Amino acid sequence: MDRSVMDRAASVSWTGILGTLYQSVRKAVLDADREAAGTRNAKGDDVKLFDLDANDAALAVLQELQLPVVVDSEESGRQEIGSGAPRHCLVLDPVDGSDNWARGLPLSAFSCAVLPIDAPLHPDGVEAALVGSLEQDTPLTAIKGGGAWRGSERLRTSGIRKVAGAMISIELNHHSPSPGLSRLIAAARGVRCYGCASRAISLVAGGGADAHVDVRGRLTAESYLAAARLVIEAGGRVVGLDGATLAAPESLTGRVSLIAASSLELCDEIVKVLGDEQH
Repeated sequence: MDRSVMDRAASVSWTGILGTLYQSVRKAVLDADREAAGTRNAKGDDVKLFDLDANDAALAVLQELQLPVVVDSEESGRQEIGSGAPRHCLVLDPVDGSDNWARGLPLSAFSCAVLPIDAPLHPDGVEAALVGSLEQDTPLTAIKGGGAWRGSERLRTSGIRKVAGAMISIELNHHSPSPGLSRLIAAARGVRCYGCASRAISLVAGGGADAHVDVRGRLTAESYLAAARLVIEAGGRVVGLDGATLAAPESLTGRVSLIAASSLELCDEIVKVLGDEQH
């Protein structure tokens, strides 16, 4: 690799780059038509024109920086940017919760996770993360081992340990609650459904929600990787439905279920209440 490229890659501030991406994407989305139809992505989901505008805005920033990276985006697939051998992969969801945004509903976000180029799609490999609300101008960020932050405010989970005292976000789109999930809904202090995984999981990192549960087997990596890193850095847990290490899909079309919880104790109790969820 050219020495100047190596020096530029070595000196990169991921927090700064992700912040620049976020501001550019947010402007593009705010300026775009919420209702105009687009196409379908690789997962078969509807894509609005604002999704495409957001994706183009993110790619334009990265192309201008000319860092040697691979971008794996929900909207445009996998592509290399910059010159030289890439050392990092950016997993990008330009507008998570796009149905919410299109209808003027709360909770949608720009989400981006930075991983080493050869790392599996797993939160443990995420070196830097950003989840930025489209309705606000201060995103949530995390650097592996450096904590999770909202600007200068360090994020901490609530630390809640019992389901009976927990406010739990549960994703229900395209899913009829099973007996285990029904038990959890009945046992929790309160239940919310937000329709935006990155924001819902991020609420656990900031202490607003005590857990997020998605048992559907439909969640894809671009929607949860960055937010999961936030939860881990804020002191929480992110696991599979059995309480074991979260699965690592091979691509952005691979789907998982997960539990993100404010504490080990709450996580373990959620696993117990769910019982034999099978997906």
